[in-house]
Order: sequence, then C-alpha cells, then structure tokens
Amino acid sequence: MYSRGFYIKKLVNDYCVLDIETTGLSWQNDRIIEIGILKVRDHKIIDRYSQLIHPQTRISAFITQLTGISNEMVKNMPCIDDVKKDVLQFIGDDIIIGHNTSFDLNFIANHFQINMENQYMDTVQFSRLVYPQLKHHRLSDMVEYLHLSNNEHRALADCISTYELYEKCKSELAKRKILLK
Repeated sequence: MYSRGFYIKKLVNDYCVLDIETTGLSWQNDRIIEIGILKVRDHKIIDRYSQLIHPQTRISAFITQLTGISNEMVKNMPCIDDVKKDVLQFIGDDIIIGHNTSFDLNFIANHFQINMENQYMDTVQFSRLVYPQLKHHRLSDMVEYLHLSNNEHRALADCISTYELYEKCKSELAKRKILLK
C-alpha cells in the first residue's frame, strides 16, 4: 500500500480540491473512472482539470446509475497510466482538499503506484467541527443543508461542492472563533 500523504487541519487560501469517481469502494479491486481537480488561489477557482478514465473493466449498471458514467462514455478515454503525469503536475505540491479525502487519495496513490507527499485535509472533519448538530456529514447532506452547488456524483461537480463547503467552513470558523484542534 502506498502512502496517501500527510493529514493536516488548517485554514488556507491556496489549494487543490480533488474528487474521483470509481467502479466501487475498494482501491484494491475497483478502478478510477473520472478525476476532477480544482486549483484555488486566494479563495478563487483559477483552473480545473477533468478527465474520464477507461477503467479497463466494465462499469456496473449501479455505478452508471449513480454517476451517469457509462461504458460507452469511457471506451475511448485514456487509461489511468496515461493521465498520471498530467494529474500530478496539475496538483504539484499543493495541499489537497476533499470530502472523505482518504478514499480518493488511497485510489490515486495506489493506482499511480506512488507515495503521495502532499498534505491533505478532509472537509468531513471541518463540517463535523462547524456543524456538530447534524446527524450526517455526507457531501450530499452538506450541499442540501448549506444550499451549495448541486452534488451530482461527478468529479468536477463534487469538487465545486467541496470547495464551497471548505470556504463556508472557514468563514464560520472565523465568525464563531472556533479553534482547530
């Protein structure tokens, strides 16, 4: 198993938001079918990366129904090895932010077969800190509760929701003077 990077919790204005869609929940048995990344500088999205990936296996009807990504859509797309350089170059040494980031980074590190050196943060942890009264902190729950951009189970759309969630959490932490532990 490759390292997914180093977990931190702090407030930053420059970072990358990462989300992937996969054929299932296991990085050992399943494959990446989409990668989305936003590059944020000074609170603003300045660049985006989005790529469908040919998983070299069939996408189940369940995953197609969940994500809208079909076998037909990925049949002429690059495989994971073909996008590795572009993805790593796009992220650079930025802090990576995601919702349940360890899931995404386990897939990235192990499918790229590299030890990630980036620091990363998880908006699940921020949302639990800022909104402890909520029963669930799934991205779809946070989107609904905070009226964020629609969460669609597509990588770039989920990146936008996660970016909005992180910025909202930062604002609430400052406004309510909540300290990060």
